[in-house]
Amino acid sequence: MYRYLLIALLASLPISSIAAPIALDRIAAIVDEDVVLQSELEQRLADIRYQYSARQQSLPHEDILKKQLLEQLILERIQLSQAERAGVRIDDNSLNAAINDIASQNAMTLADFRNKLEAENSGSYKQIREQIRREMVISRLRNKRVGDRIRISEQDIDNFLASPQSQLALQTEYRLAHLTINVPDSASPQDWESAKQKAEQAFTQLQAGKAFFNVVTEFSNSEDALQGGDMGWRKSAQLPDLFREAAEPLQRGQYSAILKSAAGYHIITVIDKRGAQQMLIKQRHVRHILIKPSEILTLEDAKQKADDLRQRLDKGADFAELAKTYSDDAGSARNGGDLTWVGTGEMVPSFEDMMQKTPVNDISPVFESPFGWHILQVLGEREQDMSEQYKRNLARQALYARQFEDEKLSWTRELRAEAFVQIKDNSASNTP
Repeated sequence: MYRYLLIALLASLPISSIAAPIALDRIAAIVDEDVVLQSELEQRLADIRYQYSARQQSLPHEDILKKQLLEQLILERIQLSQAERAGVRIDDNSLNAAINDIASQNAMTLADFRNKLEAENSGSYKQIREQIRREMVISRLRNKRVGDRIRISEQDIDNFLASPQSQLALQTEYRLAHLTINVPDSASPQDWESAKQKAEQAFTQLQAGKAFFNVVTEFSNSEDALQGGDMGWRKSAQLPDLFREAAEPLQRGQYSAILKSAAGYHIITVIDKRGAQQMLIKQRHVRHILIKPSEILTLEDAKQKADDLRQRLDKGADFAELAKTYSDDAGSARNGGDLTWVGTGEMVPSFEDMMQKTPVNDISPVFESPFGWHILQVLGEREQDMSEQYKRNLARQALYARQFEDEKLSWTRELRAEAFVQIKDNSASNTP
């Protein structure tokens, strides 16, 4: 969640507003053993003013606005203090991934994003990194603490599935991409004819086998053309009627005929779709032997041990007996290495890749994963109908999201009530 909040924030603020220093250093509030500076409050106020100005919206009275912003800063301080005591940390890899996402959402490379910030102020990139880190820390703490307060029973799920509200949650979801040839509001018949010809040229290239993404970037004039027209995941009810009706009969990878709307001409493709009515999952029945490096067994020695076991299997040794005796995966070793039925996305990529490449009843070569060296055997393959489980998972997610907001509000109120807060700025009240 924090990434999307930050993306929206950064997209709406001028870089100079984020980076510009405010020459104030008075204390606005004491929060437990920390403080909120007046400069921070003024900076937050300047950012909000710019956002409202850009949207041409009127602001609340300044006293009310300062009170609200100061409360935000106080709650941030309280949560950061809680996170520090709980040992919540954000490593640099996670932070870099978040910043990459933000740059991408702003249609910039990471280098472009950094250069734009540093062109305004030499310290701004470092400030943004720390701002993002704080948001990530608070988000991780909040998700853990609020999540621990939520209890969803199987009866809760049964009740939800029997309710009218479940129908929206269980709708088929589509991930579509669209190619759009827009025409202006005052388009002439010639404009419409030109747009139609362009759409027909694009359709001809699709029929010739050219990738939809490449055709979109060449022909489409929509705002998301450079992203291949990807619309992201949307429930069927959230799609324009024209797109939904065209998408329903399409399979993954198929594209529609040319569609006409009041805005122009369109072609859509189904990148993926998912729904609760029938969810068939390809699964493989797998067992494995894991040899893990340790303080007394080097990576090379672990591989040699795995190679020796693989040779014994070639000579007819029983897989289950070797797994029971030698495998370092204690959970499966007692069952002869049996992992039962495994679906796509359940294992680390290196394991899943080897699992998919190994024919049924064959034994894989020795291969490495983040856990060590493996040998696996595929015992069977099937398509399992997971529709009922999928429905229950969707119901659980909907109930969790519904409860999360209520519990988050209760949690933050408790934090605020239990903290020592002394407001020094007379323009903001000390009322929680």
